[in-house]
Amino acid sequence: MRIAAVGDIMPGGVWNGRQGEFVSEEVLSLLQRADIRVGTLETAIGNEPAFYEEKMSRSADVIYAKDEDMKRLKDLDINLVSLANNHFFDLGPEGAEHTIALLDGLGIQHCGAGRNLKEAGKPVVFEKDGNALAFLAFCDWRNETVGWCPFATEDKPGVNPMYDDYVVSEIAKYKRLYDYVAVIPHWGKEHTFITTRHVYRLAKKMLDAGADMIFGGHTHRIQPVVRRRNSVTAYSMGNFFFPDRLIIKPRSTYYPEQPIDISTLPVTDRYPFVEETTLKKWKPLARIGMVTIASINDNKISAKPYYVRLDDNNYLSISPLGLFVRLALLWQKFFLMYMPYAGYECVLCRIKRTIKKLV
Repeated sequence: MRIAAVGDIMPGGVWNGRQGEFVSEEVLSLLQRADIRVGTLETAIGNEPAFYEEKMSRSADVIYAKDEDMKRLKDLDINLVSLANNHFFDLGPEGAEHTIALLDGLGIQHCGAGRNLKEAGKPVVFEKDGNALAFLAFCDWRNETVGWCPFATEDKPGVNPMYDDYVVSEIAKYKRLYDYVAVIPHWGKEHTFITTRHVYRLAKKMLDAGADMIFGGHTHRIQPVVRRRNSVTAYSMGNFFFPDRLIIKPRSTYYPEQPIDISTLPVTDRYPFVEETTLKKWKPLARIGMVTIASINDNKISAKPYYVRLDDNNYLSISPLGLFVRLALLWQKFFLMYMPYAGYECVLCRIKRTIKKLV
């Protein structure tokens, strides 16, 4: 079984209303190597935006795409999307239900959000050659990481919360039912390459509870893929297809009724609080994403990262700097493997244990 896991997807932005190819044949060919193609749909979908009042009363970014933009998920042949993120409810509960209905109509499976906690926590299961792989998705609850978003309860809609004890119990429960468990967490600090202490420690808890694969997102930056025993953790895969977009006061995604010349608009790559219609562009490092190809073969799990880039014309292709990116991540991969946050796993402790064994 092969899985192609990608990062955050927002299929609209400046591509809304446009025709033509938005992704290279090389990227599509890479995705087609896998049996399952998985990503995070980090946006609400709707033609007539009714922004969630609770979110508008705060200072968080507001993102949505239009119904017609969903066709790009089919063009990418995505099989499953995680909805556990801080933008899925940007158009409120009605927008979330509308998005789920569109996904169902397209035959794209989803996990991580629902009308209540039971729905939000329900896994999506794929089977091949007698093996069953369950996907679970969770969204961090910390204001310093994801800001505000509604979390599902027994009787209220929302995203699947990433409370440590709940995550561990859910993974353990489904590990007893299925051969493999893959987790899609929305976590970490945005716009950083550094895996936070909490992310590192929670990833370890997930693996100890029975997770076989972790495909992280939210940071808009790529972070390393690390193996631990017979498991794989991609701490963050960055953006995948997430085009630049227009925003209007105070910071809402905007789709003009009539085409406008975006070359005449002011441009920002900062947190989008604006006074006029503005083009919100990603910084260069946020335009680099990761495709993680994970394989399950004879009960052995392996993974290899590939790197993609969204250019200034918002065209997605294989990054020509893949080798450089891989080398740039090696220092952090080394840190996570040999000098991790958990004190009892530090290099000094390992040396002491080795000495004790020798003597």
